[in-house]
Amino acid sequence: MLSLPDDDAVVNSLAVIADLVANPTLVLVVAPRFPKRIKPVYLAAADLARSSSAFADVGAKLISSGVAWVRCPRDLQRSSSLAYSRRLAERLRFDKLVVCDARGGIEIGGRKRSFINARSLERLISGHSRSLGTWRRAELRELVGAAVGGDGPSVNLTTVEGLEEELFTYEGSGTLITLGEYCEVDKLGAGDFVDALGLLRRGEREGFLLARSEQQRIRLLLTGYGAWFENDRLAGVASLETDQYLRTKLGEIRGLYAITRFAGEGVGKRIVAHLVAEGRRLGLKALFACTANARAASFFERGGFEQVPESKLPRRKWREGPKRKKKPLVFWLDL
Repeated sequence: MLSLPDDDAVVNSLAVIADLVANPTLVLVVAPRFPKRIKPVYLAAADLARSSSAFADVGAKLISSGVAWVRCPRDLQRSSSLAYSRRLAERLRFDKLVVCDARGGIEIGGRKRSFINARSLERLISGHSRSLGTWRRAELRELVGAAVGGDGPSVNLTTVEGLEEELFTYEGSGTLITLGEYCEVDKLGAGDFVDALGLLRRGEREGFLLARSEQQRIRLLLTGYGAWFENDRLAGVASLETDQYLRTKLGEIRGLYAITRFAGEGVGKRIVAHLVAEGRRLGLKALFACTANARAASFFERGGFEQVPESKLPRRKWREGPKRKKKPLVFWLDL
């Protein structure tokens, strides 16, 4: 479901709406005004609490064309308008509400957030301890609403100009408010390999990862783990290699990369925490990681890894794998 501020926003969103319908995705568009060529169904605020004939009209349009247009009352205050959109999404059981606003995503403490859990946002709203940027607490509280109870839709906040980027790219442009835990880490399956290979190549281009051949990348994915947002957006990858180090009971973290949008969202930290738990489950003595990237080195140090001399690793570590101009830094964590 898409909530837009005015008729100009509707016009500027038509191409994205057409792409969604062609996907195919059912799209309900809510706005206080529409261009003359579009004939919306009017739903008063009171209609949201009852089964009116207008709801039947909305359902019929969704079924017949994949898109329905709803005109909301024009005199609603902004927080009331957001509450209207949220209740309508809940009423029709949409699992996603996309709110377009000139302010775009949420800033917390001066930093833009790509993702935030509804319960975490509710605590921030109630705590009055940190700035939430230009969004008013009353507005955000209306958006969180039933989401805290686990019954409402996830919410994307973005600008009209950033709508396509927010919906169709990993980079995104705004903030996603999710109901439950927004990031899940699990083993990669064969169906994930294409996306995961794309992330590895991207990490190499950006200089975070050592360049590998395609065969080396695929071997890495066979022992790989991924971090997903909303259960379908692969945001980060890493591999836990143990077969090479069975005699020494070591595990190596390889190919750890989270895409740029998720910097600061804790994706890498979540992946490593999962690998640490997995290492302990397997009865490993320690995990180690090798990197020549300064940011990656700082990440491992912040995560409790200790820099150690290369001689601490088994010799076979340096006989296999991608060629290196010089040996990287080694970081070690006892389990």
